[in-house]
Amino acid sequence: MPSTTPSSKPGNSSPLLKLKIQKMEELKALQAEVRRREAERLRRIDVFGLLDYTPTARQQLFHDAEEFAVLMGGAAGGGKSKALTMEAIRACVRYPGIRVGAFRRTYGELKESLLAELAAVGYAGALGASWNGTEYELRFPNGSLLMFRYAESLKDSTRRQGGQYQLLMFDELTLTPPDVVAFLESRLRTGRGDVPVIGVRAGTNPGGPGHGTVKQRYVDATGYGQRVVIDERGRTVRFIPSKLTDNPHINPEYADDLKALPDKLRRAFLDGDWDSFMGQALSEWRHDRHTIAPIALPASWRRYVGIDWGYTAPWCVLWAAVDEDGRVWFYRELYATQVGEAEQARRILAAEGSDEQVAARYADDSMWATRGDAQAVADVYGQHGVPLTPAGKGPGSRLSGLQRWHSYLAEAPACPHHRAQGWETCPKVHVFTTCANLIRTLPVLPHAMSGNPEDVDTNAEDHAYDAGRYLLINLGGGARFHFPAPDPVAPVLDPNATSSNRPVPAVPSIGSFPILTGGDPWAL
Repeated sequence: MPSTTPSSKPGNSSPLLKLKIQKMEELKALQAEVRRREAERLRRIDVFGLLDYTPTARQQLFHDAEEFAVLMGGAAGGGKSKALTMEAIRACVRYPGIRVGAFRRTYGELKESLLAELAAVGYAGALGASWNGTEYELRFPNGSLLMFRYAESLKDSTRRQGGQYQLLMFDELTLTPPDVVAFLESRLRTGRGDVPVIGVRAGTNPGGPGHGTVKQRYVDATGYGQRVVIDERGRTVRFIPSKLTDNPHINPEYADDLKALPDKLRRAFLDGDWDSFMGQALSEWRHDRHTIAPIALPASWRRYVGIDWGYTAPWCVLWAAVDEDGRVWFYRELYATQVGEAEQARRILAAEGSDEQVAARYADDSMWATRGDAQAVADVYGQHGVPLTPAGKGPGSRLSGLQRWHSYLAEAPACPHHRAQGWETCPKVHVFTTCANLIRTLPVLPHAMSGNPEDVDTNAEDHAYDAGRYLLINLGGGARFHFPAPDPVAPVLDPNATSSNRPVPAVPSIGSFPILTGGDPWAL
């Protein structure tokens, strides 16, 4: 006979199963409450006190900052590396399960800075942390992980592209290429509601391939730390200037050593000067001397164009007029990415209008290269009414171009425009303030850190520099000055004459620049 024992129907839960589910939910809630209370307790722990660390006033500003991206930057010796290390440790204690990435350009540099600071506090052993010297990782009992990594190139940073971070620490941020920093920032995310994304904390001195990008984002945008700004992605950015005098623990001998450095290094490392740094390729640049508000330029001045081609990297076009004395006046620029060659040509024609006469457009030689059946970029330009002339990138052209920039940035007898303002001299190149990207990138362009140290760093943003280089290198012998005959000068008697008092030939001058009759003042 069939069994009469009652059986459970599908979809019906027994009282025992319901009880188990209820207990599991209660356990989860209890565990969540334990984690919450533990996190609250950890946030109240005096991490700095346990590690015998007393922040300076400037370091405390850094630790109190709540903005997404915070840079403590400027002079050497301000305690930046120490502050970064301690902030990373405190974050690991405060936020259970957080993943922190601490970056420097090489492991060698890590050992001399962040890892040395970590060793000085006993690898946070007082907080229960354990150090893995093989993986360069510091693990905390609450599941937090502090990872020390190097990132000298994009290849280095993409090796761990599957990883995620909630906090990034950069020591000497300007030494890390901007594309590496941008990629690592894209790794900032979280998969847990109780683990927040904190953002970026960094320290640096001026100089290096990332100098221009860092200066623009943190220093210029915030008015040298006078205000907090919101970037294009809606994230808050703060700059905290740092000077040697901020750190009372620095010995006097260190300060004396910095004072004895060459001028550029002293200004960067002692004064925290962001406008001059060691390795600056064009240190002659002075914003108040080389830039000028747009003025009407005579139609008789010959016009030239320099073009640095790019698609993913920026494409840059510069227009310049050359006056009677050979001075160069950059008066217009185009600067963009993701623009095809046909559209580039159309934009050039639109910028020039129908009346502007251009003597020559000097362009990157690579625009004549062909691949397969594809037309050369220069040919496409020509078909759209923009004929080009190769700039001539032969052997030695890069260094010659850099030298030409040096030449034109130098001072010379003042042009009529500046002479009317009381200037005795002015540079041989003037840049309209509308050429924003040339003005932004030229003064922060560094020398190469590898290869030929006399060249500029091609990993930096050199597109406007290159466009200008193509133009300047093709202007013949450069600026030459012609002046009206000077007023007669009263003869001066030579007291050392042996026969008769013969007059010493007079040398007229403009300002402090002497002019030889019938010659070039730069021949002196």
